Amino acid sequence: MAGPDPSTYWLLIAVLSSNLPLSQEVAMRLYQSACRLHREGEKSEKIQGDLLSGKVVRLNKNMLLGTITGPAFEAEISTERGEGIVRFLLTRQGLGEPDEDGKEATAAPLLPPRSPKALPN
Repeated sequence: MAGPDPSTYWLLIAVLSSNLPLSQEVAMRLYQSACRLHREGEKSEKIQGDLLSGKVVRLNKNMLLGTITGPAFEAEISTERGEGIVRFLLTRQGLGEPDEDGKEATAAPLLPPRSPKALPN
């Protein structure tokens, strides 16, 4: 299965707060880590790469932003734009779940299992 279209990354996560601007690549990496944590039930994941390093933590609760609801995450990250904290949730489309009308959402991409070493960006 093909991964999500990178131009639609904003459909996959909803950023609740961030003290630094997120590039498309950083947002997609946060999305991938959050999906893996949600799917595997893990608490946290370290991320390391050229554009991003830090840690994503699953908060074990759902949050609501307007009409968007989903599992919540927090990331402490360091990027070329600085260091910061990002709080975000995975959207139904990001999870591949049907919307409120019961229409099928685009399936979430199959992600490789987390390796014991740090994942590349």
